[in-house]
Amino acid sequence: MPEAARGQLHTGVHDDVVGHAPPGTEAPDTIALRPILITGACIAAFTAATLGGLHLYYRTEIKGPLQQAPRDFPEPRLQASPARDLARMLAEERARLEGYGWVDRERGIARIPVTEAMRLLAERGQAAYAAPVQPEVTPVPGSRGGARAASAPPDRGGGR
Repeated sequence: MPEAARGQLHTGVHDDVVGHAPPGTEAPDTIALRPILITGACIAAFTAATLGGLHLYYRTEIKGPLQQAPRDFPEPRLQASPARDLARMLAEERARLEGYGWVDRERGIARIPVTEAMRLLAERGQAAYAAPVQPEVTPVPGSRGGARAASAPPDRGGGR
């Protein structure tokens, strides 16, 4: 019986890890490029076809029966310069937010700038969020204070 090679447990077993391989199983001197090139070309063709299909899919617009083409406003168009009108409206709104003015002069309700309102709330702290003090409601003498009227028969819980 032949002696076991160093690192092998028994003879007759050829293991690549130890450096032994059965005769005739060595790597070939040349690599067949044809299958590798064909595989690479197929992968490239599949990738190109997929990207082209996705490009066509996302570029096309399918119109359903409920979609309508965008329309212009009919004549007469009253807004000659919508961008200027929008800028003017935003400036007016900003002036209202940043200025003082009356909301209801008769009742004494005024508006203050947002930054001033935030400063006042920060000064007051938690007290700014407390519920307003409600006056105590005293029942009218002789009433039952919201309880059921005396003329109504008491409910005995009899079911009917």
